[in-house]
Amino acid sequence: MSRRNPGPRRMRGQSMVELLIAAPVVFFLILMVVQAVLLYRMKSTLDYAALMTARAGAVTGLHRDKMRQAFAKGMMPLYAHKTGMVEMELAYAKARADLLVHGRITVINPTRAAWDEFRERQYDGAYALPNDSLAYRDATVGSSGVNVQDANLLKVKVEYDAPLVVPFVGWVLGGRSQYLKAGTFESPPVSRLTGRLPIESYAIVRMQVPVRDRGNLDR
Repeated sequence: MSRRNPGPRRMRGQSMVELLIAAPVVFFLILMVVQAVLLYRMKSTLDYAALMTARAGAVTGLHRDKMRQAFAKGMMPLYAHKTGMVEMELAYAKARADLLVHGRITVINPTRAAWDEFRERQYDGAYALPNDSLAYRDATVGSSGVNVQDANLLKVKVEYDAPLVVPFVGWVLGGRSQYLKAGTFESPPVSRLTGRLPIESYAIVRMQVPVRDRGNLDR
């Protein structure tokens, strides 16, 4: 009598088990790719907004409200989903409201120490960081660590808390799963309160007008 081969019967259902094991991982990787593309778009928009913010500060003497307006205008593409003036105005309003909580502007240079060292009295009697005739001014580095030419290089950092809108991705990256723990090297600094990932960008331009208000400097 010949024995029947039990192999195929034992292998029955194995592919289903493998699919159930691999499918969640593959599905999550696909979601991660989608979220990465969205984050890349946000970072590219933030880079442009940083340049607009720095340019607004350079021509207004670091007027903070003008810089915030430029920041919101630069971030408008993330809030506009249609064309038309009404949609643009609505996107600008959304950007201003959102960036009040999830956006930050920091003036890295010039510093208050540089302003105190190189300030000069202007035609109206007020003090300001001079911006004229920089090519003919003394280039000696002062106690603030820069010379007057370098003090007129405006360096701005803008930060934006990017929303993780793809399902499950923010939950995992925020450390609320068994895969990544919050505060570890592998886990990004996703806020547990907002579920957003902070990203930042820098821009450097030359000042076009004197800096009159020392209070507009952050450090």
